[in-house]
Amino acid sequence: MATLGRLVPQMRGQEFTDDERETVRRQIGRVRAAADRLEGALDNGEFTLDEQLARLLKGQ
Repeated sequence: MATLGRLVPQMRGQEFTDDERETVRRQIGRVRAAADRLEGALDNGEFTLDEQLARLLKGQ
């Protein structure tokens, strides 16, 4: 969050190609997925890959 707070104002007036914008959008998607995963772990109390794999195999 702190990095974004510093980065976004520096981007003002910056020109990006379509490919660059798409790359940034993909990375934003990865950040969202990571945040969703963390939120799910907090909600479920599961913080190890073994616990997550066991739930997946059980169909939960």
